[in-house]
Amino acid sequence: MNQSGSRAERNLPAAFVPASYSEMRIRRTQILVALLGTLCGLHFSLAVENESAETFGPYTAITREAEIVRDVKIEENGRIYLLLNPDYKEKEIILKNSNFNKAGYRNWFNGEKELVSPANQGKAPNQFTDWVVTSANFVEYYMDGKLILHLAKTDALQKK
Repeated sequence: MNQSGSRAERNLPAAFVPASYSEMRIRRTQILVALLGTLCGLHFSLAVENESAETFGPYTAITREAEIVRDVKIEENGRIYLLLNPDYKEKEIILKNSNFNKAGYRNWFNGEKELVSPANQGKAPNQFTDWVVTSANFVEYYMDGKLILHLAKTDALQKK
């Protein structure tokens, strides 16, 4: 195929064939600037998301349904307590723990992968309840099949 001739002779759209070397450099620069802008915007949005993340002792809340889980308290001995909205205190909570994010679930002390905090156990309203101790990097709390709290050890998040 003969590469000589104008764009029209080669039947190529003008957008794909630069008229000159300087035009080609300008287009390449425009693409590079657009790519860098996109990457910087992505990095900025991730940084803002991380800055707004709540920390509770050595844990960072990846997810917290504030309507249900009003607060989290971590004691020095590692106990994790929840402060539930009184409207939800009579609901069952299922906990999962792992060293990996939503994968590789470990057994609790009872030999099960899910630890159930039963409903109707007389939880006092506006009191920290439902305590648990784990050495896992990630702890997930579910209510009615919905993830209401997902904690991650801050150190484990920073290693990614």
